[in-house]
Amino acid sequence: MADEAGFIDAAPTDYLGPGETATVDVAGIPVTIANTGDRWCAFQSMCPHQETPLGGLPLLRGVLLRCPEHGSVFDVSTGECVVPSEDGWSGRMQTFRTRVVGDVVQVSLT
Repeated sequence: MADEAGFIDAAPTDYLGPGETATVDVAGIPVTIANTGDRWCAFQSMCPHQETPLGGLPLLRGVLLRCPEHGSVFDVSTGECVVPSEDGWSGRMQTFRTRVVGDVVQVSLT
């Protein structure tokens, strides 16, 4: 259940180490979370280009994530595609606000 600010518990802070990602259930919606080492990011669980799963992929250079299907590289903190796919696609992925309360990563879907 979301709090008054719209945040929902997603995972404990020790769930992922720096540079790791995982897909978690946030109020019945699959969301991928990432530990960049100095912050937490959350974004859609499937690549917006051709719906390749993004959870479990390692981060590159702290905040970059490469889709294994066609090579798009996204900045997980903004959703921006910083390197287009092999076929030239360069759209954005949806991101979500995050915060840490105690030892829990929370995500807002609004």
